[in-house]
Amino acid sequence: MTLVAERLITVSEFLERDDFEEGYIYELINGTIMKRASPNAEHQNAVLNIAAIMRAYVLEKNLGKCYIAPLDVVFDNFDLVQPDVLFIAKERLNIVSKFIEGAPDLVVEVLSQGTVKMDRNEKLKTYRKNGVSEYWIVDYKKKSIEIYALKDGDYDMVSYGDETGEVESVLLEGLKVNIEAIFE
Repeated sequence: MTLVAERLITVSEFLERDDFEEGYIYELINGTIMKRASPNAEHQNAVLNIAAIMRAYVLEKNLGKCYIAPLDVVFDNFDLVQPDVLFIAKERLNIVSKFIEGAPDLVVEVLSQGTVKMDRNEKLKTYRKNGVSEYWIVDYKKKSIEIYALKDGDYDMVSYGDETGEVESVLLEGLKVNIEAIFE
């Protein structure tokens, strides 16, 4: 993870820039531009599997919509991120335009070599501050998934699974995810 600017940048300034290098992903967290390498095949496999399972469940239950990166989520004037997978409840789909304007209901981040600190710290704080109801952290190296639910302004781990276990969403009631299915 590389910091790109020396001063706070607004979302408008971020979107106007034309000096971003190809092959990298750029996000704005607390007014700081964060640059990271494109994800690898293992990362993308986990993203695809989670998105497929979540999307099938959401469509079957008519709960809303799922999206995958790259798709900008703009929280405020200093935060623009691209979560790996996100869900927005059907009653809140008005936050969807060319990008997402506000907090998704659920966000999934799959850890990469260069994103562990950012996903576990900066992004967690950003998602908590902006009211993302459920945050999943997926670690393909450890073959584990942690699910955090927002309660009284803080995240509580509500489900954890590794290797052959399963995790269960609180927000998407009844959605159980087999860990092996994500990492096959």
